[in-house]
Amino acid sequence: MQGLILLLGFVIGSFLNVCIYRIPKGESIVFPSSHCPLCGHIIRWYENIPVFSYIFILKGKCSGCKEHISMQYPIVEFVTGILFYIFFLKFGLGILGIKYLFFICFLVVGVWVDFNYYYIPDRISLSIFVIGIISSFFSIGFERSVIGAGIFALFYIILYGFGESFGYEIMGFGDVKLAMGIGAMVGYFSLYQVFMFLNIAFILGAIIGVGLILLKRKTRKDIIPFGPYIAIAGLVIGYFS
Repeated sequence: MQGLILLLGFVIGSFLNVCIYRIPKGESIVFPSSHCPLCGHIIRWYENIPVFSYIFILKGKCSGCKEHISMQYPIVEFVTGILFYIFFLKFGLGILGIKYLFFICFLVVGVWVDFNYYYIPDRISLSIFVIGIISSFFSIGFERSVIGAGIFALFYIILYGFGESFGYEIMGFGDVKLAMGIGAMVGYFSLYQVFMFLNIAFILGAIIGVGLILLKRKTRKDIIPFGPYIAIAGLVIGYFS
């Protein structure tokens, strides 16, 4: 069963790549079938085996135009599979387990869209929120879910408002909505939990942000997406709640 969950994660990760590419462009995630965005080459079934095809069949290049394929594709597939496996071991396939598998899917898409386009689609954040609220009736409880949504978002609302009042964007409002969704998903259990959520996000953001500046991949004036660190913090808190 564990191997099947890992394989399922790889397969779903392949679909999430389609979502990451098409959602920001306003395209259907169903039609047309998977194809190279540069030459339009339709991807054959054996070229679409998660992780394996990229490494061993395509060798990182489109079989049509021979242009390089982004490493994003195998990374997303691999990360989704590993996260599915880890959360399955902890929660199984009950209400909590299935809830967190959906949680992983939406966070993976949100993180990569934020990396690429510096925003988090509302449909991602609000879907996490809605799933968190609905599933709470069968898991953590409605009250904990609603309070979690409010408290997890509160600090980010304050930061967002503080930046806006001084004409400086500390973070986007999409980060606030993502934190709200995560709060609804994991629920409120203690102030320590919220404290850890905030600290994990900000410490990760600071370490990676400073690292990118030191490596001269970014400057102090560049936009550095914060959504990925909120997402990672949400997964950590959800796992240990």
